[in-house]
Amino acid sequence: MTAVRFALRQGRWGLIGFAVAAFAFTLVQTIGFYQIAGHTPQERAALGRTMSALAAQLVVVFPPPIRPDTVGGYVQFRGFNSLAILLAVWALASATGFVRGDEEKGIVESALATGTSRLALVASRLVAFAIALAGASAAAGLGFIAGVASGHESVDLIHVAQACGTLLALGLACYGVSLLMAEVTTAGVATATAGATLLALFFLNSLSRELSWLATWRWLSPFRYYDLNQPLPPGGSFDAKAFLILLGMGLVASAAAGIAFMRRDLGSSLMRLPTRRKPPSYVPSANPAWRIPIARGVYERRLGVLAWAAGMALLALFFAALTRTIVNVLLTIPTLLPYLSIFVHQQLYPAVLGYTWFNVAQLLFAAMAITNVARWAAEDVDGRLEMALSAPVSRAAVVAERMAILVVVATIAAAVSGVTLFTASHAQGIDLNVARLVAASLMLVPFALVFAGAGSLLASWNPRAAVGLLGAFAFASYLDTELGTIFKLPAWVQDLSAFKLFGTPLLGGVDGRNLALMLLLAAVGVGTSILVMQRRDVGT
Repeated sequence: MTAVRFALRQGRWGLIGFAVAAFAFTLVQTIGFYQIAGHTPQERAALGRTMSALAAQLVVVFPPPIRPDTVGGYVQFRGFNSLAILLAVWALASATGFVRGDEEKGIVESALATGTSRLALVASRLVAFAIALAGASAAAGLGFIAGVASGHESVDLIHVAQACGTLLALGLACYGVSLLMAEVTTAGVATATAGATLLALFFLNSLSRELSWLATWRWLSPFRYYDLNQPLPPGGSFDAKAFLILLGMGLVASAAAGIAFMRRDLGSSLMRLPTRRKPPSYVPSANPAWRIPIARGVYERRLGVLAWAAGMALLALFFAALTRTIVNVLLTIPTLLPYLSIFVHQQLYPAVLGYTWFNVAQLLFAAMAITNVARWAAEDVDGRLEMALSAPVSRAAVVAERMAILVVVATIAAAVSGVTLFTASHAQGIDLNVARLVAASLMLVPFALVFAGAGSLLASWNPRAAVGLLGAFAFASYLDTELGTIFKLPAWVQDLSAFKLFGTPLLGGVDGRNLALMLLLAAVGVGTSILVMQRRDVGT
């Protein structure tokens, strides 16, 4: 129990942040339903038809909604299904942080020195994360109950408990998969490999709704079993077998991770790529490129850069291939024709790509920024920042170098995915405006800088809480753009969201005002992070 309590203490910021975010998200979504649904059955039926029609655009992300004209169906689709993705990201960060982050900090070695076995250590982290995940899932349920109470309706508590339990089971399955991937790969690519695996499993399930040949393999994806459990809407279902399979996936993958942990050395990976042996050398390299800090940083992260670029290129390829299918489906829905009539036929494809691919790309670039912030926070805790400052390098230079490296990495990923999207779209007979595609792809770089600037400030202020708080900030930013129009938030509040400022550059070009605001937000974050870092001792 001591190891479990220690793990809970280590992850307390994540527990607090995700529990508050889950409660707020379901509460706001529930209240939002009553804001837009009206009070008569006719008004709610009209909302349900509109939601069902618009959901066809999101079929590659979410399962089709069940009874979106009811508060249970609406919140299941808009609230709990979105939270499932958020908790999967939390599971990824927690699992890779334990396997690689805590190893680099020496925490794992210290725990093993107390006599704790490796299997017991993995089990204690799994139990601790399950407790934290149960708290966040329960908070989501409480937010839904509170929102329904504000609408003077009642809910079936059993169905709410089933929805929360399904979130818990999916989170544990994603945690186990991430844990296993982090054990078998090296520290440099652990997060990227685990993220790519979860993303592949997610799209294996979601794309199987459009590509029938994938349906044969979707049983491998934990998200498939989550989709089978939609207990909140009237007529929804709770599949106990699917729920147990999710729990089994988490336990089996965690057990396999524990076995892998027993068979490898600390700091190494279970799978080792063959490398050429070289005699040790203590002479500094004569390569002039290593005198450039940015070149050193990008080379050190080369495997991660390759993983990000390859993963985003693959996703761009999938979305380009699906665009024509999605457009054909939309054109067959009579209720959508009034909305689609504002586009000429050639503009409909950029509109769909802007709504699907670039929305997903924004989430991925936000995740890229959060991953880099996690690295910066780890450098502060494990002593690498102290070594850099003793070189000597100024603190301002450290912050500037971090941001410059992120710019290079983000630009590479944006360029590769943009070229892939253009090539794949052209092969599908979709001609995109090259200038707008280039501008839209490059807009992802300042978008990532907004979150990196906020993360740099948080890492300078409190490294241990930086990732959790930045995740909450990113979630609030996404929530702002989702609900700003529903709750009629002031324009300046909506402009604080990078998702809102990104706009639709593939369809209408880059908005100079929004680009300037994004760069201003990033500059404010970087500038204040330098000031805060100057006033704080390293490692505190």
